[in-house]
Amino acid sequence: MAQPPEFWTFVASSVLVLLLGGAMTVLSYLAYRREDKRSLWVAGVGFGLVTTGEVIAAVYQLGIARTYELSGREVLSLQTVEGVVLLLGLLALIYSVVRS
Repeated sequence: MAQPPEFWTFVASSVLVLLLGGAMTVLSYLAYRREDKRSLWVAGVGFGLVTTGEVIAAVYQLGIARTYELSGREVLSLQTVEGVVLLLGLLALIYSVVRS
């Protein structure tokens, strides 16, 4: 069964977010190892959380539920979890900037 273009756009954007977010996380960690500043480590954690928050829906829909047709309750739960993880990541990034 052929998937609609929106499905492939969702998959492609999720993969790109994972790759770029992973790169930012690794770069922050490498900067932390080089400079030994805690704020760079916290930034790496923040980037990791932001990336995780952004790919939660893709992991759930494609890996766990194995469908892109979710119920209203599932969508609301996913949005809540994504929002909390994203919030924690942004708080970590704010903390790292303030403490640098």
